[in-house]
Amino acid sequence: MPLSVRSLRLWMLGIALFGGCLHAGVHAETAAGPQTSLGAPEHPQHGQGGVYGRIPVKDELGRDQLAMFRTWNPDPVQNHAANLKALDPALAKVVRKAQADNPGLRFVIGSGRRDGRLQRQAVAWGWSKALDSPHRSGRAVDLWPLDHEGHVHFDPEAQNRIAAAMKRAAMASSVAIRWGGHFHGFKNRDRSHFELVSP
Repeated sequence: MPLSVRSLRLWMLGIALFGGCLHAGVHAETAAGPQTSLGAPEHPQHGQGGVYGRIPVKDELGRDQLAMFRTWNPDPVQNHAANLKALDPALAKVVRKAQADNPGLRFVIGSGRRDGRLQRQAVAWGWSKALDSPHRSGRAVDLWPLDHEGHVHFDPEAQNRIAAAMKRAAMASSVAIRWGGHFHGFKNRDRSHFELVSP
């Protein structure tokens, strides 16, 4: 996000906290229960964490990150369509095509267009460093992978597959995007983040 909401924090969480405890479930293409257009269960409320059941309760600073995720986006599966609609139309087109062309690749919008209050919250939590993030105009989106049970998980392999799907969709749509996984500097990489390239 050049450094946006899911900047350093989520990337670090995805690698440091989740990397060791995730496994090949992300490759499964079947799910229990009714399916949404995302290929994920409509109500993935499994276990104490619900849709965030694979997120460790505490972050690296000892904060209750489960509560933070729930506050940020209480139900990313149910909120996906509204978040998609709020994006810049060019970016929304790329996300839709990436999903349509890759039905076995499950992901949702964890964060899209943000108002000032939400962006200030992101900065206060250390999830973003910039109050003028491209999320403010709907020109950036954070895409969160879902496992085969519909839980959000930040597995780098899944994020790389989402990035490849988004790049193909952007090229086919003649839309220029940047992926946070290619941001300069190790600490600035943000695998969930995609943004439109300004003309």
